[in-house]
Amino acid sequence: MMAQPSLSREVALETIERVEAKLREGFRPTGIGGAGPGAASAAADAWGIARGTLNGRLASAKLHYGLEPDDTLYRAQRYQQPVPRAVVQDAPAPEPQMSRPSGNAVRVLAIGDLHQDPRHPDRLHVLTWIARYASLHRFDHIVQIGDWSTWDSVNQHDRNDTAGAKYKPPIARDMENLKDSLAAWRAGIAPDYKPRQTVVLGNHENRLERFENANPEALGTFTTERDQAFLQYGWKTRPYGELFYIEGVAFTHHPVNGVGRAFGGETGPQRAAGKTTVPIVSGHTHKRQVHDAAKIGPVDVISMVEIGCALPWGVVESYAKHGMTGWWHGVVPMTVHGGVITDLAFVSMLTLERDHGDRLAA
Repeated sequence: MMAQPSLSREVALETIERVEAKLREGFRPTGIGGAGPGAASAAADAWGIARGTLNGRLASAKLHYGLEPDDTLYRAQRYQQPVPRAVVQDAPAPEPQMSRPSGNAVRVLAIGDLHQDPRHPDRLHVLTWIARYASLHRFDHIVQIGDWSTWDSVNQHDRNDTAGAKYKPPIARDMENLKDSLAAWRAGIAPDYKPRQTVVLGNHENRLERFENANPEALGTFTTERDQAFLQYGWKTRPYGELFYIEGVAFTHHPVNGVGRAFGGETGPQRAAGKTTVPIVSGHTHKRQVHDAAKIGPVDVISMVEIGCALPWGVVESYAKHGMTGWWHGVVPMTVHGGVITDLAFVSMLTLERDHGDRLAA
């Protein structure tokens, strides 16, 4: 014998009607992404009940009475200014709730490729400057976009039987430099400041994985020590190539195309924007680029942001010194909110050194 439903048919009908009213107003049906709350959430807020309660009523209405909202009533929530009916009658103002992002705004500091290297100890200082800047502005989350270290000890560009290989540091020296750089970061962080810290590993960190794969007897030896060093200083690591999400915005070292390689070249961000369904913040190119791709549908725009690098101002790696670079050096504070990058700025390494450098104490 089937149990009696705890939800009356009258309440079930009212629940459906309230959700359908919000669909007509332009709030999203369940399963469609975009800014602002969905129709069910908006109906719950207007009704004065918890969103979970309304979702439970929707499930019960479908289970016991076969009732569910008619999603075809939905019209895209993107606001279109209507034509006034008469010159003396203004068009109605848009509903702010419909256009504002859903979720909670999160302030993020994105740090580009650092390329720490034991052969260049001068690069350690930038970590202290950035940490002092972060401590001053109290970001909720700090993301280092990968290539924290160069890891030339295990690079495959210089074979070990070449003259160039003589300049490769030992793995132990690269590892020691990583720990020195983490200590430089800690030296600049205020004792009472505890942000979330994430490193999305880059292709240079991935050199260790490739080395261990080619030398199975070392499997897990160096990658584990690397990740434990990060963890000791409060940094969680994410695998190379993964999209790491904060409020619906993806952070990764570089977006990957259909053959598993980075979207490169002058139009890399534009081509990636044509493939992705979420905004992406990335590094890798060492360039500063912002591309907003307009979209058809509930998501009005997809933003692609390349955040440059966090090397000292003007430093260019040896492999690029005889070509065009367009590199930019600094950090990128931003606010992400419901799948949208709502605020974005670029702070140069010159500004960081001027305002937070050790010269201030001299």
